[in-house]
Amino acid sequence: MTTGPGESGTSGTVWRPPSEPALRSPAAEPPPSPPPAPPAPQGDRRWRPALIVGIAGLVVGAITGGLAGGLIAARLDDDPVAGDVSRGEAGGSLDLDLTTAITAAARKASPAVVRVESATRRSLDVGSGVVVSAEGYIVTNAHVVMGTDQLKVVFADGSERPAVLIGHDYPFNDIAVLQVAPVGLSVIEVGDSAELEPGETVLAIGNPLGELYGSVTVGVVSGLNRSRVLDGMRHDDIIQTDAAINSGNSGGALVNLAGQLVGMPTTILRQSNGGQPVEGVAFAIPSRRVMEIANLIIAARGPIARPSLQLEHLDLNDEVAARLPALPTSTGAVVLAVAQGGAAAQAGVRAGDVIVRVGDTAVDAQTPLLNALAKHQPGETVKVVLNRNGRIIETEVRLARRS
Repeated sequence: MTTGPGESGTSGTVWRPPSEPALRSPAAEPPPSPPPAPPAPQGDRRWRPALIVGIAGLVVGAITGGLAGGLIAARLDDDPVAGDVSRGEAGGSLDLDLTTAITAAARKASPAVVRVESATRRSLDVGSGVVVSAEGYIVTNAHVVMGTDQLKVVFADGSERPAVLIGHDYPFNDIAVLQVAPVGLSVIEVGDSAELEPGETVLAIGNPLGELYGSVTVGVVSGLNRSRVLDGMRHDDIIQTDAAINSGNSGGALVNLAGQLVGMPTTILRQSNGGQPVEGVAFAIPSRRVMEIANLIIAARGPIARPSLQLEHLDLNDEVAARLPALPTSTGAVVLAVAQGGAAAQAGVRAGDVIVRVGDTAVDAQTPLLNALAKHQPGETVKVVLNRNGRIIETEVRLARRS
């Protein structure tokens, strides 16, 4: 879906949110004397989120095959069901306070969330983005804007402006930065994702399905520092939430009750590895990493310098290895194709080789090839260890710069 990658940032600007006001706890009213007969209990409406979710499928046919994935979508049904326990005055007041806080957060953040239209000769893709500076910089997912011929941003008030892609960090991070004319912009306040807590209420704001502009869905922080492999890169700082995220929400805003950006919705789980349906599991890139990568892109006025072996690969695990023709090992990264005259080709790497080590880092299910590469710089010469039909080969590769 774009920091070293997967870690809290140390460069760029990090915003820290002001302390959030506590929700008002209503004072209990003294009972009248003598007390009247209690009224019959009333049915209670409770929210039951139902999330229809999706994950990219794996299609591996042969050693030259690859993975085929799909953009993941979700739907949240606010389904009120009757309850059999009445709610007292205090509970009703707390509900009112929470509703008021949600409304205020949505009102504050929504003007800074935009619709991003990425047009090619054959198609129009739609995602979301967030204005993060008065200079016109907008952050979004890289997969929303890559390979585009023309970019346009539609604001909450319906106005439109052309946008320029400043740079992206795909596949190391699914993060990109656009820029529009810096006139009359609503800028989101950026919060510190490190201050999130499990159970905290969050809102997802974006353009689901590319047509339901400015939609707001509500959930909680279900988990923090989740480990997920996204686009071949393992990240250990992912936010898990049950707020509804659909196709079109990618690149939008995950905000806290202060209306501050704390994450960027990017993907959602449809089913487990075993094919079992999964509900209420969506993922967002934390705002700390989003802003660290965005600031590096802005400073470079283009993509971040990343190393490349100039080859196509597939990271192995037990499931993937079982679907491929016989391999000498079930760990590492199998080389699918090598760019002619590229860095790997010059070092003698061939299609069918399995890369098991880059420098001092073993390539395995816990450390994909991109994570091992991310520790190095373009132009650096590193030792690469290959398994070629059971024979261990060491070679040195002068890393190219990612194009």
